[in-house]
Amino acid sequence: MTALPENLMLIITTIVAVLASIGVFFLILTRLSLVFQSSVVKSDPDTAHIYWIYKSPFWIKLTDRMFVVSSILLGQYSKLVNTVVKRLNPSLEGKRVLQISCAFGNVSEKIAESCARQNAEEFVLTDIMQSELDNAERKLKRFGKLCSYSKQDATKLQFEDQSFDYVVAFFLPHELPFDKKVAHINEAKRVLKPGGKVVFGEFHKPRLKILEFFGRIYFKIFEPYATEMWDSFDLAEMIDDKKDDSFKFEKDTFLFDNFQVLAAKRLV
Repeated sequence: MTALPENLMLIITTIVAVLASIGVFFLILTRLSLVFQSSVVKSDPDTAHIYWIYKSPFWIKLTDRMFVVSSILLGQYSKLVNTVVKRLNPSLEGKRVLQISCAFGNVSEKIAESCARQNAEEFVLTDIMQSELDNAERKLKRFGKLCSYSKQDATKLQFEDQSFDYVVAFFLPHELPFDKKVAHINEAKRVLKPGGKVVFGEFHKPRLKILEFFGRIYFKIFEPYATEMWDSFDLAEMIDDKKDDSFKFEKDTFLFDNFQVLAAKRLV
């Protein structure tokens, strides 16, 4: 067998080392942070499920990069964001829009741009972490008074019933324990006006078995609450939990059904 050229071996070794280092880096900031918070330190029960990567301003600034979120979502990030914004229809004019939990990337900016262009009344962003709100405010500074920011728990929102025309949650449910998933969905529905729409961007069980196989490995290592999105937590069923056709659904899936955008319009 012919030996690989020395420079090629060096390139391969370097690539493997870099990928392994990135994997260890994110493992420490995600899964291991949960272990540390649950067994070593006393964490606030409301935030014990939140990774370090979302708590520290330093780590937020370091990892809130388009190439990072695009890589995690296998190159589907832009499609997902554009579809979420497209589902905020037919018009945002005079409407109140809520984003529950600030997300990495430019999803908040895209929503704010659409709100500004269509003369929405207000775009409200909430997050349980002040560091995330500060990061969002920095990115949305140019939109001025259109945007407001409120530190709130997604499972215990402080808004009045039926107070928003549109509610958006972008890749939040999969990061919550099951009971918090349910509470979050219920809160999103509670603050939604009749005729309003709630829009979720989330993982979806893929059609390709190879994607499911590697997805489960990824979830097992980095996202311990995410496999529930495939096995025991159906977004549409949770939204229309009484099965009384109170919601009309629009669903888009991407990359062999690996990701989804689910829009639910409240009919009554």
